[in-house]
Amino acid sequence: MDNIRKIKYFLTCLLAVGLMSCSNDNDDITTGYEGILDDLSEEVNVTVQELWSTSPLTLDAKRTGALAKIQGYADNCLSDYFSTFLSGYDQTSENMEKADPILIYYRSAFDRVLEDIKNSSVEEGTVELWQLYNMGYVIKTSSGCFAIDISHRWAKELAPYIDFLCVTHNHADHYNKELIQAMFDLGKPVLSNYLQDESYEYTSKTPTDYTIGNFDIHTSITDHNNSGLSNFVTVFYIDCGEDTGNFTLIHTGDSNFKPEQFTNIASHVNVLIPRYAPNALTENNIIGTGLGQTLPDYVLLSHILELAHADTDSSRWSVEMALERASKINCEQTYVPMWGEKLVWKNGKLN
Repeated sequence: MDNIRKIKYFLTCLLAVGLMSCSNDNDDITTGYEGILDDLSEEVNVTVQELWSTSPLTLDAKRTGALAKIQGYADNCLSDYFSTFLSGYDQTSENMEKADPILIYYRSAFDRVLEDIKNSSVEEGTVELWQLYNMGYVIKTSSGCFAIDISHRWAKELAPYIDFLCVTHNHADHYNKELIQAMFDLGKPVLSNYLQDESYEYTSKTPTDYTIGNFDIHTSITDHNNSGLSNFVTVFYIDCGEDTGNFTLIHTGDSNFKPEQFTNIASHVNVLIPRYAPNALTENNIIGTGLGQTLPDYVLLSHILELAHADTDSSRWSVEMALERASKINCEQTYVPMWGEKLVWKNGKLN
């Protein structure tokens, strides 16, 4: 950031602190700094629209320029500040969103995904995939909609529009308690290895098969990338049904990528969604033709810019690191989608 932007950032952060102390009963509070907030919002929205005018499938100068700006926003958001945002009262969090560039993007991405999910009409033979945040994806077909690893401040608003939810493991950057409860309240399935107890039909600590509507779901139980957490992560292999041409995906959560634990996957998958592995390039352990391996058409590398993590030592992977890692994954079509972006599977390829 140049000096003017640094001053803007400083002022708007001070404003956020001030707003947090305001009464929730007065929606008409003015501060004298609204012009600064408007300028900040406009600046960020220009960057975000620039990003969204590009495709994750094409890494051109326009995209890298927008990504660099977003990385700069993220670098100025401390993990403690983000954690306060996640745990605050709704109005507190909404005020914080107005005063921090990366949170403006965070909210804009959610609103964009929510509106798309509510309003899109998916053709038969087509699948729409949205990257929401971290490893969170929403997938919609002509016959249903589901989500995996949704961790977002406003996640509960998705509940009316998704038919089931998958949670790979019990770490807060992979689930949202309010969304899970909303799904339970609506009587919708939540698949995991830890929620409720094993009398609940969608909780299993062993490899399991489910059918929900047109979706066939197969799970494997794997170690977390932290070696102290054995059998902690559910890997989901999902066949989205005949109305999609049997589009398939694998979502690994924070798996440690041990092929011997990938017991319930297919030898070929259309889209593989792995995390950026701290034990570098172990993502490639599950790509191939051997036992517990799969050959993906596409890899969508995820777990990027997790703002609740403090730094790279605690797994806040930068965009630059993600793009560099993507270039080394053993799949030619490996990409790094960002928050709010949609990819469409049609005629055997992503668009």
